[in-house]
Amino acid sequence: APVNHEEMKWAQDWLAQHIKNTDFGYRGHLKHDVPEPYVWDETFATDYTRLDEEHDVLFAQILAVSQHPENADNLATLKKGMWDHFQYEEQRYCAVPGYNCVDHKMKHYKFWVILDDLQVPVGCEEINWSKNWLAQHIKNTDHGYKQRLIGPDSGENFSGALP
Repeated sequence: APVNHEEMKWAQDWLAQHIKNTDFGYRGHLKHDVPEPYVWDETFATDYTRLDEEHDVLFAQILAVSQHPENADNLATLKKGMWDHFQYEEQRYCAVPGYNCVDHKMKHYKFWVILDDLQVPVGCEEINWSKNWLAQHIKNTDHGYKQRLIGPDSGENFSGALP
């Protein structure tokens, strides 16, 4: 059924007030800085050796794509690295009892489908989006599970999920 004009105006006013009074209060507080130059540092540490080493390499792979956006090999290396890392990370996180595994996998999936679709030359917008996504994901999602994973990391870096 169509919404009457008065209700529509009320909803528009409510939304405008909500954004002004609530959402702007978060400005600058939800986002972590993206390092420049784009290199992994200890602020990204999850305290799990393999995860941290893979994150470090992923930063370097994104940087390589940013420095040579026309290089198809660099992009392919990043895609493979990200895929293998996601497989391992999801296996580790989803083994934690009571962990909301589906939401974490969805974050990876939403990133992955865009990354996987990229072709060379990769645009600046896509490169900056990738840099930002990884930095935010580690600090906002992965850091939430420091000291909660079961046992130490194992397996070779970028070997994907363990058998």
